[in-house]
Parts: sequence; C-alpha cells; structure tokens
Amino acid sequence: MDKDEIINEVIEKLKTIKDSELPINIYDLGLIYDINLEKLDEIINVNIEMTVINSRCASTKSFTDLICERVQSVDEVTTCNVKFVFSPKWEVTMISQEGLEMLRKSQER
Repeated sequence: MDKDEIINEVIEKLKTIKDSELPINIYDLGLIYDINLEKLDEIINVNIEMTVINSRCASTKSFTDLICERVQSVDEVTTCNVKFVFSPKWEVTMISQEGLEMLRKSQER
C-alpha cells in the first residue's frame, strides 16, 4: 500500500469514531487537522493533529486511546500519536458536506 492508500484507510477508521456531543464522526466534524505518516524501515507511525469543539473537554484521553486503537488496526500502521492543538480554534465551518448531511438527518428524527 502506498502512502495515500494508508492515509485513506486511516481516514476511514477515523470516520468510525463519533463525537461525544454531536452525531457526526470526528473526521467529518473537522476535528482532524493533520495526518502525517513517518516510515522508518518497516515501521509506519501515524501522527494526528486534532482539536476538540470545547477546549475544556475532559474526554481527550479516551479519544486518544480510541483513535490509536482504530488507526493501529490498519495492517500497515505500527504506532499512532495524537496531539491536541487549539489553534486554529474549531468553527462550525470546518464540518464537511458529509458531516452537515449527518447533522441534518439527525435533526429530522
């Protein structure tokens, strides 16, 4: 698998993790700012920069564990590191079109 294919697999795994407050996955919600792969021999490390909607969110540890668990389930990935950043501040405009659709559908219920 090449780098782009691995990143796409990682994105698919991130899309399986729902935000704790909104019925949207963390990727389409716009919480993932960067995904970077480091390859050292046969080891592939995934570094993820992300934010949270509320900077006082207490669930960063559980998010980190869940993200690493899912990302490391990609066969080629050896390790995963998650770094929380708060700049730029998350805004509703960061939600993807797919995320907006999920939000609309959840409000129709």
